[in-house]
Amino acid sequence: MVDHENDLIGQRLLRSGNITEDDLARALQLQESMGGRLGSALIKLGSISEDHLLVGLAEQLDLPVLLEHEIPDSTELFQFMSEQKENFDWFLAQEVIIWENGNGTLVCIARDILDPGVTETLRQFHPGSSIDYALTTTYHLEKILADLNREHSVDSLFHDNEDARQLKELAEEAPVVEFVNNMMAQAVDADASDIHLEPEEHDFRIRFRIDGVLQHRMTQPSERFAAVASRVKLVSGLDIAERRLPQDGRMTTRMGGQEMDVRVSTVPCVHGESIVMRLLPKEREELSLSKLGMEPDHLSLMREWALSSGGIVLVTGPTGSGKSTTLHAALSDSNDGIRKIITVEDPVEVRVPGLTQIQAHAEIGYTFARALRAILRQDPDVIMIGEIRDLETAEIAVQSALSGHLVLSTLHTNDAVSAFTRLIDMGVEPFLVAAPVKGVQAQRLVRCVCTHCATEDQPSKDILDQLAKLPQELLGTSFRKAAGCDRCGMTGYAGRMGVYQLVEVTTELQDQIVKGATLNEMRQQVEDGGARTLLQDGLIKASNGLTTIDELYRVMSVGET
Repeated sequence: MVDHENDLIGQRLLRSGNITEDDLARALQLQESMGGRLGSALIKLGSISEDHLLVGLAEQLDLPVLLEHEIPDSTELFQFMSEQKENFDWFLAQEVIIWENGNGTLVCIARDILDPGVTETLRQFHPGSSIDYALTTTYHLEKILADLNREHSVDSLFHDNEDARQLKELAEEAPVVEFVNNMMAQAVDADASDIHLEPEEHDFRIRFRIDGVLQHRMTQPSERFAAVASRVKLVSGLDIAERRLPQDGRMTTRMGGQEMDVRVSTVPCVHGESIVMRLLPKEREELSLSKLGMEPDHLSLMREWALSSGGIVLVTGPTGSGKSTTLHAALSDSNDGIRKIITVEDPVEVRVPGLTQIQAHAEIGYTFARALRAILRQDPDVIMIGEIRDLETAEIAVQSALSGHLVLSTLHTNDAVSAFTRLIDMGVEPFLVAAPVKGVQAQRLVRCVCTHCATEDQPSKDILDQLAKLPQELLGTSFRKAAGCDRCGMTGYAGRMGVYQLVEVTTELQDQIVKGATLNEMRQQVEDGGARTLLQDGLIKASNGLTTIDELYRVMSVGET
């Protein structure tokens, strides 16, 4: 192999008609200013494709061009290269790949096959070997190097008997597959929303979140955890050998007679990894506001907001309080076929026919704000934003509402009134909060009392005093206490329902927002206007025997009552 590149490659490419004199002059100028090979300069300028360059180099250097199938797979390459005298990190740093062909000759491909440092090092470590150099495309080279880097990382982390291959074999053993499948099927049968795998020093716990409450399911010896964790990672597309960093994956499977999307999250902890699996049924009952447990006055007001021609409607509450379900139900109810409705979510959990639903990907820079700018050019009438997380998203939402779009979104606040101060704290001007926001709904999910075992309950005087302030036509007299039976798993509860607070933005409330009134002052204004608190709405449901007073106080903190 002789280095004739500078004096021959340009002329060869000129003669073959692949480049012009002007291309060559510009490439030589770029090479002079930035260094590197002439061929690389030509590719950077877009003067020639790599395929044509390789043909010219192969003729000039009298070297073969290897296709992907002519190069061993990364596992075979890693095994051979890791056994050589060179440090494996040198191969990765210099982007050099070597292997042995059937005749005992070494074959080498590299980022820069003409680099004298590479050829000298290989000659030093393999003095008695014949070395054949070859060319390949940058794409093939980078793909192999990425695979080798991954194999090297795994090997460095698990040089003991728990290497990636053994973990995979462990995860595919029949008893492990059966255990994980059975665990997931049990969770579906129990109507659980999440499965928690929690390793401890000598064992690991499996708990299901049912109706918003974690329930202990079983305890297993810690020796089984590696196999179970590896199985969960394998089927959800995660790196089974990575235990030092958090990972997120997903899978689709059929369990308990229904199709399920499963989102998997792993986080390193003291005794291993905490794994949480979120179960999301693909086929859900048709969404409708009337099925969410709203009282008639709340239902009417929410439908009115959802059919508005413009403005902002916010739904607030903690994670897992059903905010997204409420918004999708509102969109489903208001989808009259003549409005363009676009949603931006992360992730898209509920799929609603007739809506254009967009998945945001923050990890690649496709944020809520960036997606919003794009969809404003899609001529929407209604925009649903999964969550207002920052000032940029909030400002675009406000501007969209002011320009005639209806915007629905969620916020993480304790009650409805706190949404106004939250937006102002983000940096939105008070007058830009007051003007477009039509209404705010706060909500919580409470467990429904089991109808098979509930017993009568007598509310306290304090509860009776609060009931006296509420619309009497909505109240009942069927207060219940949770008992517990086989049908509800001895919890006393089965299923969940929402309790709501709806605050309409009146001119009086707008004035308070603009002048910077305190949270308590705004709450007093809302109360004077007749809006019920979350607890008061819950008491209406408790009076009708749907939930218990104990459950209301369990779900709500002092500031929300």
